[in-house]
Amino acid sequence: MSWPSVIILVAADRRPCLERQIRSFGLTPDLFTGDERLHRHGYSYCIDLSGGILADYEPEELEQVTSRIGEPYAVYVSCQSMDAARALLRDVLPGVDGLLDTNHYEILRAGEFLTLINRHPEWDWRRRPSTDLS
Repeated sequence: MSWPSVIILVAADRRPCLERQIRSFGLTPDLFTGDERLHRHGYSYCIDLSGGILADYEPEELEQVTSRIGEPYAVYVSCQSMDAARALLRDVLPGVDGLLDTNHYEILRAGEFLTLINRHPEWDWRRRPSTDLS
């Protein structure tokens, strides 16, 4: 099975802050993909800080994001496992004024997403939408 992935979205003017925070974890370049690798808490991640993932959004999706946060900047994060995704997002999302795209048909406020993964530690957003959580 492929690695789970998420997209962290913030207003473009918040890019430096988010990028600085993620880089502070100790990224290393991946010479084959152009992305960057992260090894943290025993997990591996592939991170694309270019913002290029926005090109994959449908115009309606991009309009929805823009209406919520303004001109967006996006960080694509591919995680070794769901446990790895939860661990990294618990480190990155506190204090982030932005959105989290689960890459599975949901775009939630970062704080709301963080609350959900803390309340439902085993939640697999690839298989169960947030609206199904009790």
